[in-house]
Amino acid sequence: AAVTRESYPDPTTRDERWVAVDLEPVVGLSQPVTLQQIKAEPGLSQIALVKQSRLSVLSLDRASFQKILRLGKTRLPRD
Repeated sequence: AAVTRESYPDPTTRDERWVAVDLEPVVGLSQPVTLQQIKAEPGLSQIALVKQSRLSVLSLDRASFQKILRLGKTRLPRD
């Protein structure tokens, strides 16, 4: 994903500590990947999406990202 708008106050809350960013996909997954698939995948049990509820954006290490791409049957174009 690419950031299309940097952080700004989250419009869904009055809590000033919450911020939002706008993202757009660079390449969409060829096939959706469900949370159930991610939880069942060895090596992904420790990512923040599984360990913390209510996340919409998180960072991934390269190995985890590659596993999710594989689950989504997606290959990234070469630069």
